[in-house]
Amino acid sequence: MDKIIMTGVDEEIYHEKLDNGLNIYIYKKEGFSKKGAYFVTKYGSAINDFKPIKEDKIRSFPKGIAHFLEHKLFESEDNEKVFDKFKKYGANVNAYTNHFVTNYYFSTNDNFYECLNELVNFVQSPYFTDENVEKEKGIINQEINMTNDDVERFMFEEVFNLALVKNPNKYRTIGDKKNVSKITKEDLYKCYNTFYHPSNMILVIYGDVDVEKTISIVRENQKLKTFNKKEKIEVKEFKEPVYVNKKYMELKRNITNPKICVCYKFVIPKLDGEEKFKKSLFINFLMDMKFGGSTSFEKDLVKDGITKTGVSWTYSYFDDVILLFFEADVIDKDLFIKRIDEKLRENIFDKNIFELNKKSLLTMVVRSFDNPMSVGNSVQGNIVKYGKIINNVYDIYKDYDFDEFTSNFNSLNFDNKSVLYVTNKEEKDA
Repeated sequence: MDKIIMTGVDEEIYHEKLDNGLNIYIYKKEGFSKKGAYFVTKYGSAINDFKPIKEDKIRSFPKGIAHFLEHKLFESEDNEKVFDKFKKYGANVNAYTNHFVTNYYFSTNDNFYECLNELVNFVQSPYFTDENVEKEKGIINQEINMTNDDVERFMFEEVFNLALVKNPNKYRTIGDKKNVSKITKEDLYKCYNTFYHPSNMILVIYGDVDVEKTISIVRENQKLKTFNKKEKIEVKEFKEPVYVNKKYMELKRNITNPKICVCYKFVIPKLDGEEKFKKSLFINFLMDMKFGGSTSFEKDLVKDGITKTGVSWTYSYFDDVILLFFEADVIDKDLFIKRIDEKLRENIFDKNIFELNKKSLLTMVVRSFDNPMSVGNSVQGNIVKYGKIINNVYDIYKDYDFDEFTSNFNSLNFDNKSVLYVTNKEEKDA
């Protein structure tokens, strides 16, 4: 077992790699009653073209199958529901699939070690039959209908498809009814056996736990199980062009106010580790300095009659692509697009504001370790996004330079964007 020292904050993460390749990370925080774990496989909805274990060629699988697989792992051969097993221990259990990972997790105040065993066991005990796969298709199709009715979620997912040309992040995590209908029991086992090998997974544990006992429990759990021989996972790579798939789309939905989502696309050299983390840091600084709470941008949009309640923004950074999203209940869509574009291109930055933002981030880094669950989530996120735990976050923030920030900004090209505009179905009759 080794320790990963989190510099600048006097904290440490314990790490152990088991013989089967499973990496275990533990953030021990004394005095906190809440404990939990994340059991993560590096397999998300963007991975549809790969070479299955024991096969020779890359082939395509139905879109949405990673999410489908997540659902099916909550079904056990003994017919006792996984949720009920955790409920009897007073614990909460759940999972999610995104473009990059599938994450199974629980939290509890009591019976932690029992819950830990349950988590590892149900994720490592797939039970797929022709009957339960067919039954699940109806459940997934209902979920697809529900997400289509959620306009904000639908817009956010749809704009990925507008902006991206080849990168598989363009597709919705849940898939579509046509692809879901193609999923078979055999497909699920192929995906499971390829990506749910312990060597492709991480187990992140947080809370006031006994580190040695926890590792011992997981080690003994794994010794009782047999896994396929570890194989290198081969996933098809896609070269994303700088231009967007579609510049503008207008849709009709049952909504009260028209909505808009503007997405800017940047294709950059592929990065990893600290360099990728620093690029994420740049994006956070950029968005906060231009659109954050310390600016008047949102208030001005409302005051000038452009939006109803301002604007929400976020970003997504994967592979060699950065996407910036701006969403609002809009009154004047053309002026909204113009204002966003002008603000993004504006090359005026206040160094004093930059330094204040840096101090604020440093404070947040220190305080974040008072929330063990958040630290656990950051650990798994770091490994998936950057390939390792970024243990010198405090130092990176402290040393981040204003000149480096402005240099990063000057390298951006704001000419590639997609716009999704959604109006009420009745508007066309007005």
